Amino acid sequence: MSNNSSSRRQQKKDKKRNIKENEQPKLPEYPDLVLSNFPKSEGETIKLKDGRLLGFIEYPIQHVPKQETLHKDMRERVILFIPGLPGSRFYCHPKVLTQIRENQQNHNNNNNNNNNNNNNVIRIRFFVLERPGIGLSTFAKRGFLDFADDVKEFCSVKGIREFTIMAYSAGGPYGLALAHALGSCEDIEGGALLKPLVTRVAIISGISPYNTPHATDRMPWKFKLAWWLTKHSPFLLAVVGRLEARSAVRDPVAVLRAGVLEGPPADREIYENMPGVEHMCIESMLEQYSRSQFTEECHQYSLWGKDWGFRLEDIGKPKNKNHISSSDGVKCKIWQGEEDIGTTAQMGRYLADHIPGCESCFVEEKGHLLYFEVWEEIVDWLIQ
Repeated sequence: MSNNSSSRRQQKKDKKRNIKENEQPKLPEYPDLVLSNFPKSEGETIKLKDGRLLGFIEYPIQHVPKQETLHKDMRERVILFIPGLPGSRFYCHPKVLTQIRENQQNHNNNNNNNNNNNNNVIRIRFFVLERPGIGLSTFAKRGFLDFADDVKEFCSVKGIREFTIMAYSAGGPYGLALAHALGSCEDIEGGALLKPLVTRVAIISGISPYNTPHATDRMPWKFKLAWWLTKHSPFLLAVVGRLEARSAVRDPVAVLRAGVLEGPPADREIYENMPGVEHMCIESMLEQYSRSQFTEECHQYSLWGKDWGFRLEDIGKPKNKNHISSSDGVKCKIWQGEEDIGTTAQMGRYLADHIPGCESCFVEEKGHLLYFEVWEEIVDWLIQ
C-alpha cells in the first residue's frame, strides 16, 4: 500500500514537472554566438596621441527623411553612436545591419539600389564608438569629459568637421559630456564665429546625475542597490558585476531574457519579436566579456556616483562672454519610456528640465528598449 502511494505521488510530481517544462517557451539557439568565436577582429582602431587605441566600426547607410531637412545641400551626415553596457562596436541597430546586407547583395547582383535615384536620400556615416576599456579600446580611468577629448581627436583623424550624437542608456552621460565640451559656439580672432563641432545630441533612456530626486522610486530592489553602490561602494559593485557577467557568458540567451522579463511587456515584445535585436545584444555582450572587460565596465558604473565634471545647465552656452547668444549651440532631445525600470522616467525628466532648450519625447507604456522602436525618428531629428 505504501509503495503504491509513493508511486502515485511520484507520478503526479513527474506530470507537474512535464507540464511546467512544456509551458516554458523554448529559447532560441544561435550557433554562431558561442564563446569560442570571440573576441572578434572585425572593426577598426585609431591611435590616440597618448598611445591608446580607440575602437569603432563605421556603418555606411542611407536614409530617406520623413520630412524635408533644413540643409538641403548636405547630402552626407555623420552620426556617432555611444551604446550602453555591455555594449561594443557591434551594438548598432538591426535596420542598419539589414540595409548593409541588402546593399551588399545588390552590389553582388549588379542591381542598382532604388535609393540612388531618390533626390531626398541622405548618406549617413554611422560610427559606433567603443569607450576606454571596451572592445578594441585601450583601458584608462577616464571621466566623461576625457572621452570628449578622445572623440575630438577621433574626428580630427577621420576628417569630420561636424557631427551629431546618438547616446543610449549608459552612453548617455558621455553624449552629454560631448554636448558640453564640443557643442558651444566660440568667438575667434577677427570676430569670426567658430560653430560647434557637435550640432545635435539625442539621449535615449539615459542615465542622469546621482542627485536626481526620486530617480530610483520605480526601480526593482536590485537596481536600487546597484545605483546606491555606484556612489558608496564601487568595489562591491565590481564584485557583483563580475559574477553577473560570468553567468551571462555561460548562458547568454537565458540570462538576457531573464533581465528583459523584469521590464514592461513592451520590452519583452521588442526583444523576442523584433528580428535581430537579441542576436545583436548577445554578440555585443560576448565581444566585451570574452575580453574579460569586467573591471573596465564597473569603472564606468562608478562614474555615475561621482560629480560628472560639468553642469547640465551649461550645455550649449557660448564659451566667450562676447558672444551672448546661445541659439547656435548644440540642440539636445531626450527620448524616454515611461515604464523604464532601469533608467527611469524621472531621470529623463531631470535631464530635460536642466538642459537649456532641451526637447523631450516621453512615451507611455514603453520601457528601456524604446531605442529600437524610435531609431528612425531619432535619425530624422538628428539630420535636420
